[in-house]
Amino acid sequence: MTNPKHFPKLVAMAVGLTLGTAALAGCGQSTAAAKPLAVVNGVDLTTSQLNTMVRMTELFNGSTLPNTKQEKVSEVKYLVQEKSVEDWALAHHLTTTAKAKVSAGNVLSKSIEPQVGGKAGLDKMLKSKNVTLGQLNDYLTQQMILQQAYNQATKTVKPITTAAAEAFYKANPGYFTGSPQVELEEITVKTQSEAQSLEAQVKGGASFSALAKTNTTNSTLKSKGGEVGWTTDSTQSLSPAVYKEVSALKAGQFGIIKGSHGYDLIGLQATKAAQVSPFSQVESEIKTNLLQTAQGSAYQAFASKIEKKSKITIYYK
Repeated sequence: MTNPKHFPKLVAMAVGLTLGTAALAGCGQSTAAAKPLAVVNGVDLTTSQLNTMVRMTELFNGSTLPNTKQEKVSEVKYLVQEKSVEDWALAHHLTTTAKAKVSAGNVLSKSIEPQVGGKAGLDKMLKSKNVTLGQLNDYLTQQMILQQAYNQATKTVKPITTAAAEAFYKANPGYFTGSPQVELEEITVKTQSEAQSLEAQVKGGASFSALAKTNTTNSTLKSKGGEVGWTTDSTQSLSPAVYKEVSALKAGQFGIIKGSHGYDLIGLQATKAAQVSPFSQVESEIKTNLLQTAQGSAYQAFASKIEKKSKITIYYK
């Protein structure tokens, strides 16, 4: 997976976990008919189980994972680690499979189902990825087991201090600086000569808003008098042609570009420089992110140690 350390969004919202997405549904069961990708503590990890995990991850994250050999190798390695941690958690009596199943059922009925439109919505969601309810329950059960290991690994991680958060803030100003803003107005017409005529009228003192309501072919902006409003001054918010034209204008000036529906008379009404969010506004977010990073590092170190002590053979390389 591209980033296997991010827990599925829907499950994360439901139970507040921060484990990896690569937990394998039903990986504690050996499938004799399937060629094993790896063996962990005497239990096969199969292609069928890997495919189930991929569908489950896509289901919760709402995206399609890459299907390359390199990606598969990474997924198998992560599955091996997760299986090792699961075995360790059960062997050290952090929980039991029975207790984990009860927790999984509660998460499913009290948190996930309400978010997806009840049982009918859940059924539709599962069918979209060819996942069964049984597979989902197995997946959630394992997540409950892994959560206990995560709690164990991160219990000594201390909260982030204000001083540490402020140090990060000062060292990474780019993270907290927004983009410049521009306030625009626009009239769309069919021909360049029409746009030039309107530009001359506006420069002569005519109301841009009145001309837009009378002449623009853009039905969305017609009732607004051509008012686009404030938007980010970047190619992510503006088309390349508009961005290039606006970049050459000063507040109060106009320009004409050829657009997808004819010609656009663009007016730059005002600009705002990029603003830096004050520390007080982002302090909580910084602390949360730094804490999650510290917890993730602690869990990864913890899981790696367990993995080294497990009996592992990886065939898929």
